[in-house]
Amino acid sequence: MSINKTVRLYDSDPYERSMRSRILKVSPAGDGKVSAVLDRTVFFPEEGGQTSDVGILGGYEVTHVSIDGGIIYHEVACGAGDLHEGDEIEGSIDWDHRFSNMQNHTGEHILSGLLHSIWGSENVGFHLSDNIVTLDTSKLLGDEELMELERKANEAVYRDIPVECRYYQPEELTGTEYRSKKEFDEDVRIVTIPGVDVCACCAPHVKRTGEIGLIKLIRAIRYKGGMRLTILSGRRAYEYLTAQQRTIEELSHMLSESPDNLPAAVDRLMKDIEAFRIEKLNAGRERLEKAIAAIEKGGSSIIFTPEVDNVVQRRAVNTMTGICGQGYKGSRESGGDGPGWGICAIFAGNDESGYRYIASCPGGDARNISKLLEAKHGAKGGGSAEMVQGSIAAGEKEIRETLTGYLGEKDGK
Repeated sequence: MSINKTVRLYDSDPYERSMRSRILKVSPAGDGKVSAVLDRTVFFPEEGGQTSDVGILGGYEVTHVSIDGGIIYHEVACGAGDLHEGDEIEGSIDWDHRFSNMQNHTGEHILSGLLHSIWGSENVGFHLSDNIVTLDTSKLLGDEELMELERKANEAVYRDIPVECRYYQPEELTGTEYRSKKEFDEDVRIVTIPGVDVCACCAPHVKRTGEIGLIKLIRAIRYKGGMRLTILSGRRAYEYLTAQQRTIEELSHMLSESPDNLPAAVDRLMKDIEAFRIEKLNAGRERLEKAIAAIEKGGSSIIFTPEVDNVVQRRAVNTMTGICGQGYKGSRESGGDGPGWGICAIFAGNDESGYRYIASCPGGDARNISKLLEAKHGAKGGGSAEMVQGSIAAGEKEIRETLTGYLGEKDGK
């Protein structure tokens, strides 16, 4: 049976929230859902970079809406026998979700129109989901320009400009400049915000810019030769700023500083942390130097220490290797097959959070150590025959027992 294109009630009145429609077709959609085609609908489908409306149809949840060839398909969470072709059915959209999308989509038009008219930058991508809105633009803007963009966008909101949405035949638009990513050979729906933007668009919009309330640029990053702007409008912008304010107040309380002084307070805190880190590393280096000074030639040395700088740790292992190796007679080249006479290793960290280790085996193959620690304690690591490094989530006692036990085996004890 041939099905006519769905009548889009949201085109004529984006504020209409409910409808009574006839079911034209019902088909399985998988996952315990069906796809329903109606003669007319208030549900906006996913298109134009925007997610679809959701809501209720015949008492069942509408989870997604799509469009193909002008026919709109409603994904409904019910069984195949719950909806019947030919029946009249009532449906309603989630209005809070719809209005939030309207605020954010019209907000995007304002920003894109200003980017085009002031900076000659084109909208090359747009995505409006339930929690994020991104706008991709063809040119890079500096911080001052982005601030000006946001200021002018909100001025357009304050002016409460009427937003006009209507269809035009292609010939009616001859000589009219409007933003569009494609050419049209049929009627075109144009959204006009006088003095701000003229753009081809299929989505519902607010009637006046004042209904947006607020437009906020959240983030701007370089993207494909231009920029990707993360933006929020209306209620979403308000909720975002409210959460940010709460975070600032919590930080202000934690640091006993006024919000205006937070940057300076955080800077002081970071400097204090860095000074403490350096002091801690210096203390760790001094402990290593004392431990290394007590090493005997030709012996083994397994040192556990609090966190130290990785470079310091590696240099210390090299020093230990040179001292221990002075009493060793064999070599890998002459048949050594393991750590042989000893191990030189430093484990930096603690039993609670684990250790970073660096180890060597003069005359042996240090890779046997990482294999042993992996087999016994699930350690991660690797390296060369001369030196290995990695991480291990085991206690000092267990690690020492494993390594000293292995040394005993290699010595025939």
